[in-house]
Amino acid sequence: MRRLILVRHGETDWNAEHRLQGASDVPLNENGREQARAAAPLLARIAPVKTIVASDLSRAQETAHIIADVMGADVVTDARLRERCYGVWEGLQEDVRRSEHGEEHTRWERGLEPRVEGYEGHAAVAKRALAAVADHVTGEGTQMLVAHGSTIRVLIGTLLGIELGSRVIGTLGNARWAELESATEDDAPGNWVLRELNAVGDTVLT
Repeated sequence: MRRLILVRHGETDWNAEHRLQGASDVPLNENGREQARAAAPLLARIAPVKTIVASDLSRAQETAHIIADVMGADVVTDARLRERCYGVWEGLQEDVRRSEHGEEHTRWERGLEPRVEGYEGHAAVAKRALAAVADHVTGEGTQMLVAHGSTIRVLIGTLLGIELGSRVIGTLGNARWAELESATEDDAPGNWVLRELNAVGDTVLT
């Protein structure tokens, strides 16, 4: 049985300000560090691992290192786990996106691909994230990946065989995690089962 724990990074100032971060390298704020420190012993108890694989963006790196320090684990970097690029939307708050790109923002809320410069589509995100899973989540046991809200949501949906763009799977909260299991070495859609979503401690939030 393979077990995959997907952890979202802690809070940043842009999260608190409801700005899209995407591939912009925004660091954790102090609240985000506290969130990671609170999650670390819980994750160490339920999913101890020797190696944590993290996105190369600093907010994921710092979250992973905070958790790894508690577990006594190493951190490996994989840029394929970084957040989706939102292009010209990065750094913009929701009200600005609505006022300046109203039609495309509505498309995006419906799960369709917004036609804005620099936006990375669902298929591209799924392809690179799946490739990271294929390389790191091998053999029996548990693997932990620390990544980002949109990338994790797309990855979970793809592993479960849900149509790209679907909003059935919600975005994880900061420093919360999802747990999936698979009884095979095949990452084809539908071979994974979602056990927990948006977990924090012993609580599963929906």
